[in-house]
Amino acid sequence: MYTINLVSIPFVVFFAWAKGRGLLRWAVMAYLFGFWSFIFLLFVKTKPIKIYEIPQYLKDLITARGFKNKLKDIKYPSDLQN
Repeated sequence: MYTINLVSIPFVVFFAWAKGRGLLRWAVMAYLFGFWSFIFLLFVKTKPIKIYEIPQYLKDLITARGFKNKLKDIKYPSDLQN
């Protein structure tokens, strides 16, 4: 393999991510075919990029922990006004 194939991997992987494709598969293709992988990527359809959301139970846990830490700072009723 040529070093140009190794140089092409980050570029092809970024372009594959922008098209919504699997990164590992395209990294292997870039390793094998080099910059020719861009031509293959031009012909595949674009998929929406998956945005992973934080699960609701984890959001609730973080909110409860933050509220608990705020309650530790309160010693007098006048502290509630700040």
